[in-house]
Amino acid sequence: MAHAAGVRLPFEKLPAAVRAWVERSLGSVVVSAVTQQGGFSPGVAARLVTASGRRAFVKTVGTALNPKTPELFRQEITATQGIGTVPMAPVLFDVYDDGDWVGMLFEDIEGRLPAHPWEQADAERVLGALDELTDALDPSPWPDAPVAAVRSREFLSRWDKVLEDGLAVPDWMDGRVEEFAELARTGLRALAEGKALAHWDLRADNIILTDDRVVFIDWAHPALAPRWADTVILHAEMRASVTLPELPDDEAITGFIAAIGGGLWWGAAQPAPPGLPTVRMWQRESALVHLDWVRDRTQRS
Repeated sequence: MAHAAGVRLPFEKLPAAVRAWVERSLGSVVVSAVTQQGGFSPGVAARLVTASGRRAFVKTVGTALNPKTPELFRQEITATQGIGTVPMAPVLFDVYDDGDWVGMLFEDIEGRLPAHPWEQADAERVLGALDELTDALDPSPWPDAPVAAVRSREFLSRWDKVLEDGLAVPDWMDGRVEEFAELARTGLRALAEGKALAHWDLRADNIILTDDRVVFIDWAHPALAPRWADTVILHAEMRASVTLPELPDDEAITGFIAAIGGGLWWGAAQPAPPGLPTVRMWQRESALVHLDWVRDRTQRS
């Protein structure tokens, strides 16, 4: 299923003050602005070329477009500044924040998104780069980052809601919901002990492949977590289409997978939110990937 996408605003529609910041930062007038699609956030996301030939990528949003997104951008700014210069993250040139509009100017990265569904060569390349990124971010260079287990506790504890609501589960899970709820609690406890900085939102449209780099972009949801957290998240997206290395037979990892599966399964049973009629179908399909994964791992134990 295709990823969702936010509604993009053309660069030319930005407030004059924000456009002036961009041109001041780049030292020249913008002569080309090509809007980029993909990703969930609204606002401007454009590749720029100036009269001097300098290139950059700008993303910026105001509260009128979405009252929550500017705060996510501020979090991305803090995370990107905390990460510093590593080849697996984009270089941040400058930031803007007038209390309403928040913006970031990044290097312009010539590349492509990984194929989706995933292809084997892309998957192997990205997972190798993720190992390097994890090494660079463990321990976290931003020790005050949000804790994943705290921020996502409600989502990762939803097996309790499945039980409370008496929701049906796949036939093979009959009589095992309590077991999955306990597994999820184990995963959540392990998650709280992590000291690495996780991207926490890894998927194909948050990754750019160039000739010689893999770049993980859109750091709006970073969090402290075990070093295996991002690998689990990415494996789940890749699992249906490529062959993957086995993850360690660790109850904490199995519990984390179970917790995500429970969050998705309960969510899939709720009424669709306005404007997102297919999200519940996607949640159900993704939940089944996680639940089948837990079944495989518990059968091997």
